Amino acid sequence: MLVVDFVHKLSNSDEKPTKILIVFYSRYGNTARMAEEIAYGAKELSNIQVTVRRIADNVPMEVISNDPAWTKIAEDMNDRYPTLPIEDVIKELPNNDAIIFGSPTRFGNMAAPMKSMWDGTTELWTNGSLVGKIGAVFTSAASVHGGQETTAVSMMFPMFHHGMILIGVPYSVEELTESGSPYGPCRIVGRLANQEIEQADIKVARALGRRVAEVTKKFISA
Repeated sequence: MLVVDFVHKLSNSDEKPTKILIVFYSRYGNTARMAEEIAYGAKELSNIQVTVRRIADNVPMEVISNDPAWTKIAEDMNDRYPTLPIEDVIKELPNNDAIIFGSPTRFGNMAAPMKSMWDGTTELWTNGSLVGKIGAVFTSAASVHGGQETTAVSMMFPMFHHGMILIGVPYSVEELTESGSPYGPCRIVGRLANQEIEQADIKVARALGRRVAEVTKKFISA
């Protein structure tokens, strides 16, 4: 099984790596691009292991195949980020020190595949499996004021219920005045979801990844 793992380990050290999991859903690849930049930011620190998991789309392939452009995007993402069954993703959540969730906005809310994953975490909630885990979120939207902030907050609700410790992006990150919000990185992708990623988007995304890594390392070593 192919997964996307980014590992940067300290040389000559037996210290266990800090484990960060990025779980995202992406239909046109824009949220996937943000996940990549967040991973890059996290691995700027030493001894960090980042694993990226993509949740499968809920649109049948026969529908996707009617649109050549959409088909190419889907094929590219399947090559780079093969999906796992939601049940397998859920099983991985407790094995990490920090978890970052990403979803495009759907009418100001997280997308259905991400919500479906959370709806399957009752056993983790019952067992307190995510209590004390560091958490963060990121999103993408078609337009300015397109619901990105409420989407970010919608992903936080189940995280709070699971007892996770949430962090965002501070205004010490100068690019936050151009991209994203304190709740998490967000990029504007345009009505056709084809707008190129901006440098400010990249810097805010990497800042979140780096901050999650920094906070998590301090938290688990305290």
